[in-house]
Amino acid sequence: MPFFFRLLSRMPLWLLHAAGWLLGWLYFWGSRGYRENFRANVAQSGLPWAACKGAIAQSGMMIAEFPRVWLGATPPLRWEGLELVESAYAAGKGIVFLTPHMGCFEL
Repeated sequence: MPFFFRLLSRMPLWLLHAAGWLLGWLYFWGSRGYRENFRANVAQSGLPWAACKGAIAQSGMMIAEFPRVWLGATPPLRWEGLELVESAYAAGKGIVFLTPHMGCFEL
């Protein structure tokens, strides 16, 4: 298993996303419990099905990213607009950061 995980970590992100897209939909159709919970959550949200069904593929894509996030090469971090963050912090204002998929916080 560690060999397979390391192999996946070296694959291009587009390929991992494609595999994850398929994985998400296969799991949706293969797991009755997951499918029923997902549909119940969509119904509770009040959103139309078309607006929510993309989350099925996105969950699979997120899982497929894990090997690359955990074992892949670390990209250089870069901040744009750091002065805006510093001025908001100095003024005592709140700051909201929008971050990548859950799990990418390891970067």
